[in-house]
Amino acid sequence: MRIACVTSRPVKAGQLLSTIALIGLLSQPAAAAPAGPSVAALVAACERGLANGNTGVDAAMCEWYAVPCDCKLTARDWELERWCMPPDESVDDAMLKVLAELRRQPDQAAAAERVVPGILSRLYPCRPQGEAAPTPR
Repeated sequence: MRIACVTSRPVKAGQLLSTIALIGLLSQPAAAAPAGPSVAALVAACERGLANGNTGVDAAMCEWYAVPCDCKLTARDWELERWCMPPDESVDDAMLKVLAELRRQPDQAAAAERVVPGILSRLYPCRPQGEAAPTPR
């Protein structure tokens, strides 16, 4: 079965229904979109990314959510904790530290975006200006 569109270009009924469904999804308010992965989903993605040599979509997702820049976290409904990543700390090393902490989180269903800032602020606390860095052990 073919249905004529406004452009008079023939399309299949299935294509038309898919297009209508897509328009419906795109017209939903942004609040209806998922907030990001749970802690468990992020841990699983990180583990898949690491198993693939820290490449691919899972590795990118892991880095995006496990080691975000604090400028990316713009949620207005909670106070974000800040962290200060040392200039000599690699993203890969930080990601492994955060992943280890995520594995120990008691609420694996919690939104990773709400858990990660607390982990980062504990791992990489900001020091007031003029305060000496802790002595490495």
